Amino acid sequence: MADNPDACPKEGTIIPIIDVPHAPFIFFEGAPAFGFTNGVVNITLSANRTWAGPSGIVNEQVVVAYLRGNVQAALGLRDSLDKALLLAAPTTEGKAN
Repeated sequence: MADNPDACPKEGTIIPIIDVPHAPFIFFEGAPAFGFTNGVVNITLSANRTWAGPSGIVNEQVVVAYLRGNVQAALGLRDSLDKALLLAAPTTEGKAN
């Protein structure tokens, strides 16, 4: 291996991910709570729910997910969010990518 300069993984090596057909889609509109305890980053995601109550229409925020992960997982999530937002950013022509 020492004679093979290509033996090291190239930058941006892709880690294989197994797809699970029943993995949930999580739709959220806010992240109202977050914290860090014992090496675990935690973020609570919420979404708006509108329903007809006894006194009329009710709008409320409900928790839809609790994210938990170590620092490396949180950094990976932040990197992916930054890249996704960059794709949504307007180009010089004024349109999103």
